[in-house]
Amino acid sequence: MCGRFTVQDEIYEIKIAVSSQFEQLFQPWRPTYNIAPSAGPGHEQLIAITAQDGSRILKLARWWFIPSQWNKPLNQLPTAFNARSEDIERKPLWRAAFESSRCLVPANGWREFKGPRGQKQPYHFHLEQKLFAFAGLWSTWHGPEGDAVDSFAIITTEANDIVKPIHDRMPLIIPAENYDDWLNPKADPSKVLEQARNKGRQLPLECYASDAVANDVRYEGPLAIQRVEVKALQTKPVQQLLFGDFPELAAKPIRRGRKQA
Repeated sequence: MCGRFTVQDEIYEIKIAVSSQFEQLFQPWRPTYNIAPSAGPGHEQLIAITAQDGSRILKLARWWFIPSQWNKPLNQLPTAFNARSEDIERKPLWRAAFESSRCLVPANGWREFKGPRGQKQPYHFHLEQKLFAFAGLWSTWHGPEGDAVDSFAIITTEANDIVKPIHDRMPLIIPAENYDDWLNPKADPSKVLEQARNKGRQLPLECYASDAVANDVRYEGPLAIQRVEVKALQTKPVQQLLFGDFPELAAKPIRRGRKQA
């Protein structure tokens, strides 16, 4: 899966990287280091799409897919910020968007977490900190007040050998040479998906342990991707941990019975 990602480049760099001709931003955007999924307003992120006139546009959308036909409160949405690549051709939630509403989600990296609850260690995956793009699906939903809300999901695939020690899934990365095909609504969707699966999983990913401050979705800032050293697990025998430099105590039985008068 992908539950956090980072976009640290400036918007002009993103526009060049995805060959966007126009921007449709209804509010200011800035680089963001600890992006988490949200179906609510105020957390919109950049996606690149193909408009009806064929132009390529950068726009803002919520990272939680809202089907265009959704007619219930947004808090009743299913978990829809990731779309499994194995499901998008057959499941009604994704099928229409996969056929004609594919998008690129610019990113500089993403994080996965490993460890017990409350002690999870994040690991940051990136391509030498260079900007790249996830495969995405997008939709426009019209709310009860008539407002148009754009949203997207990131497509995931099985993890490659670099990601697998941390997580069994990873975002599907679209190689730059396949951006045009992925965004072409007339292209064969099954073909462009297969191209992305074959090439995206072979890209030279790098990984490092990053600062756990970003476990909190309320935190935002560059510390979210700061490299940290992970302490080695304690492997001393239990008795040594308990008695330290006094091994003679370990040989004595510990009595918990009542003291005799």
